[in-house]
Amino acid sequence: MKQIFIYSCLISILSGLCCSKEHDRSFKGLVAAADNCCSSQEGGRLYKVNILGTDSTITTVLPAEISLGDTIAFNMHATDTPPAVLCLAICLVPEMVRLSDVSKVH
Repeated sequence: MKQIFIYSCLISILSGLCCSKEHDRSFKGLVAAADNCCSSQEGGRLYKVNILGTDSTITTVLPAEISLGDTIAFNMHATDTPPAVLCLAICLVPEMVRLSDVSKVH
């Protein structure tokens, strides 16, 4: 019983470290693809961003000055609501993450 408790604690600690989307942290990512079916009501476009150093990809709305191939720094917040997006009827609405403090990295 004691071993099960220890394993449970280790798994929860490791998953907390690995699933860093659940914590407010700074990341760097490469803007990899644009979604031409959807646009943001707040302005900007929908992009896929590969988080550097991981296998994770997120979909988010980025400001107009960001373009494909840019490396960006940003914060992810698990409690933020995703941006409002309008999509054509033929497109699926992707699961989105709201980013803040987005800036280009040179």
